[in-house]
Formats: sequence, C-alpha cells, structure tokens
Amino acid sequence: METSIIKNHIDEIDNKGWTLMKGCYTSNLIDKINQGIEKVKPTYHKIQEEAGLSNLSHNSTHHTFVSYRGVLDLLDPNPTHDILTEFFGGKYILNTMGAAWCDPRGAYNYTQKIHRDIRSYSSSSRLYLNGVILLDDTNEENGATHMIIKEYNTEEKPSDDYFMSHSERICGKKGDIILFDGNMWHSAGVNQTDKTRRIFSQLFTKPFVKQQMDYPRALGLDFKMEISENLAQILGYNSMTPSNLREFYKPKEQRFYQSDQG
Repeated sequence: METSIIKNHIDEIDNKGWTLMKGCYTSNLIDKINQGIEKVKPTYHKIQEEAGLSNLSHNSTHHTFVSYRGVLDLLDPNPTHDILTEFFGGKYILNTMGAAWCDPRGAYNYTQKIHRDIRSYSSSSRLYLNGVILLDDTNEENGATHMIIKEYNTEEKPSDDYFMSHSERICGKKGDIILFDGNMWHSAGVNQTDKTRRIFSQLFTKPFVKQQMDYPRALGLDFKMEISENLAQILGYNSMTPSNLREFYKPKEQRFYQSDQG
C-alpha cells in the first residue's frame, strides 16, 4: 500500500476516530464466507442455549473461524496489514473476531447497546484498533453503525441522548472495511428492512494484550505449520504464554513469546 494512502487512513483515525477502506474483498469471497457462517450457526445456537445466553447472543457467532476456518481467508492476506503495522508501530495480533448480524424489521440486537469492544480506556495509547468487515451493503435503513464523533468521545459511557446527538452513521458496500479507534463508543443501528444485515467484527491489539480466546491452543499448536508466517503472527502464535517450565525454558528462536512482540 502506498505510503500516502496509509497516512491518509491513519490521519482519519486520529482526527475522526474512523476510516473506511473500500473494496477490500471480492463479492465471491464474501458470499463464500456468508454461506460458511450459515452452516455453523446451529453449533453456536446449541451452545448459547445450553449456557442460557441465547437471548443475548443469538445474532452472533463469536470466534467464528474456530468452527469455520474458511474465515481465515479474510486475514491472509490481511487488507489492513500496512495500516495496522503503522498504527501500532510494529507487530499486532488479533484479539477477537466474530460474525454478527442485525435482524430485520426493527428487531432488537444486543449490539445496539452503546459499547466499546474492550472495556479498558487507553486514552492516546495505541493499544486497540477495531475492524468491521461489511458482509452486506450497509446504509442507515438497514442498521449502519452509529459512531460517536471523536471530539465528543468520553472515557465514561455517554447517555443515549448524548451519544445519538454526537454520533454519525458509517455506510459502505459489501467487502468494505471500517477501521476505528478502540476507544470510540459505537453501536449497531436498527435494521428497518426485510433483510438481515451481516458484518464481521474484529479487534486488533498490541501482542502483549491478552486475547479473548487463546487462538493458538483453540486451533492447535501444530496448525502454525499449516499457515503463513503472517497469519501465524496475527493469530498470536508468536506471543503465547508458556504454561509450564519446559515451555518457558526454550532456545530464543523457539520461545513462546518472541522478542519482537513488544
């Protein structure tokens, strides 16, 4: 990616709080991903019901690629890599990634609550950067994201009235990516149409921030041998925590937490 383009996106994140990357994925790839999500939904719904959480999480498949590894095609290659590397000043990892959707005809979804995807406020420290992959064309009618305007962002959660009067809507096309500062308050909009609106939500962090799921162990330590070096880095294989002394005492090149991870 050209240096000037990277700078423009970073400047927008710094000044507005968010930036839109257009045409990151082909329609064919997004269609394949959407089909894969449909196949694993019953697995998630069963687990959510058993945990008594179906009312809260029925419209999401958290950590989707643990069940459907085709999702990893969205990360390798990663269209946002150059921007993330510049934003974090070096290496980064994936903290969490999952599909979510706004049900049609004004149905309530938990993502409509005003929230941040990580609860710790990092002020000006560049610890977190969110990504939203649009799996459908997105507009105000079908629930485009509300994003607080950065100059009005606050450490404490704003009231509904304050948020709605100081936020803007982010619309885009299927295959676009929204990147935004992890400190920004946001919420899904209400979908007033007859069709579901789908997204993939991502959170990228510095490598020393604990992942919301231990992806290397969830996917298997040997899985690192099957994927590219870039994907292994993103999934956290180079910033793992040893769980015993033998894992801790390793030659430098075999250490679970590599020295270039910050």
